Amino acid sequence: MINRFNRYVGALALLLVLASPASSSAQSTKQQIEDLKQQIEILQRQNQQQIDALKQQIEQLQAERAADQEKVSEVAESQKKDDEAWYNKFLAKYDKGLIFQSDDGNYKLRFRINAQAQLSVNDTDGELTSTNFRVRRLQFRFDGNAFRPWFLYYVMFDAAANPILKDAYLTFAYRKEIAPRVGQWKVPFYKEELTSSTSLQLVERSIVNEQFTLERDRGFSVQGGLGANNNFSYALGVFNGDGLNGTSVDSNLLYAGRIQLGIGGDDAKFNPNGQFATARAYEAVPNFARSPTFVIGAAASTLPGLNCDRKTPNGLVCQRVAELGFPQSNFTMVTGDINFKAPLFSVEGEYVGRWLSPDSGPQDTAYDQGFNVQGGVFLLPKTVEVAGRFSYIDYDTSSSVVPAGVSVSDTSWAVTPGLNYYLSKDHRWKIQVDYSFIRNTFTEGAPDIDENIFRTQLQAYF
Repeated sequence: MINRFNRYVGALALLLVLASPASSSAQSTKQQIEDLKQQIEILQRQNQQQIDALKQQIEQLQAERAADQEKVSEVAESQKKDDEAWYNKFLAKYDKGLIFQSDDGNYKLRFRINAQAQLSVNDTDGELTSTNFRVRRLQFRFDGNAFRPWFLYYVMFDAAANPILKDAYLTFAYRKEIAPRVGQWKVPFYKEELTSSTSLQLVERSIVNEQFTLERDRGFSVQGGLGANNNFSYALGVFNGDGLNGTSVDSNLLYAGRIQLGIGGDDAKFNPNGQFATARAYEAVPNFARSPTFVIGAAASTLPGLNCDRKTPNGLVCQRVAELGFPQSNFTMVTGDINFKAPLFSVEGEYVGRWLSPDSGPQDTAYDQGFNVQGGVFLLPKTVEVAGRFSYIDYDTSSSVVPAGVSVSDTSWAVTPGLNYYLSKDHRWKIQVDYSFIRNTFTEGAPDIDENIFRTQLQAYF
């Protein structure tokens, strides 16, 4: 393009030379040529500047593009590292407890707290009337699975109790029909004891449970659920027989088994990690059924050769043995229970019998028995409930069991009305108030002992 321009300029100069006078023509033509050359140089410099500016702009854009590509690579690498980070392999959520779970389902932890603050006033014959504020329970509960979805665990500590360790067990729930368990948990026996402290319909359990409970023990069991809807549940176990956190110093162990049949309900999913493994609709919760639910259960337990100097099962069996003056004895119990619950009301009944057979001596086997009848009606659905319970214990005082002239317990009975306000429309957050009148009678004309107990309790289970 520049060469073409130079040819044009040369031709123009030649024409000017030919057309002008000779004397002045040469001078003017030379000047014009110089001027034109200067213009050409100016144009060349301007073009070069533009070219240089464009090259610089291209280099800058190339540098920016390289920087952007490097940033994209860094972001991709960072995202890859973040995706592989351990915290992105766990799901965290709240669902009636704080839950952490691995994305492959092999690890799960649920953490819950049960806090109960209670005020009680106890007026018992022959004792000072006591008014008592206390933290009734402060439980820290951990449950879930490890290594595989079917290897389950449960641990509970109660900071308000001594000892603080309550539950610690492992369940191999590879098949729901047969799930071995080892550790410490509630013996599969009396239904009221199997009802969680978070789900009680009245502030405290009954006097029957206090006398006959086996509560928690250490041992091994096999349990499971049968049927398409898990209507039938069972548990068979062997335990130390020395109660909560106890050990066995002899070979006289506690054997226990429970069976249960449920009909109706709205949740047939089997819960293998419960204290008594059963379908969720048939768990030991006295109320809050979303549809009519019927449950019937039976259980038996035995501890041959019980020597209370060596081991003390939970409940008051050793106190009863001491009262009767028995030496080493065989200890056997049976129980049966029935529960019906609907959305607005519930009713349940339980019976328990206990044989104490001394290994030696003139006394015969003592048979003590007791029962509970309990129910509730919702005045406001899932919110305000009126509840009540009648409990009765009949101690064996026959002459072949109790030596003449010895005063022992004869009967105990209790009436307990109560009122519940469920702030969360379930058992998690509630206020309970109840009153118990308890009468204890004795043989040989010993005076009765009456107890009047008022309790109110706030529970937060989260």
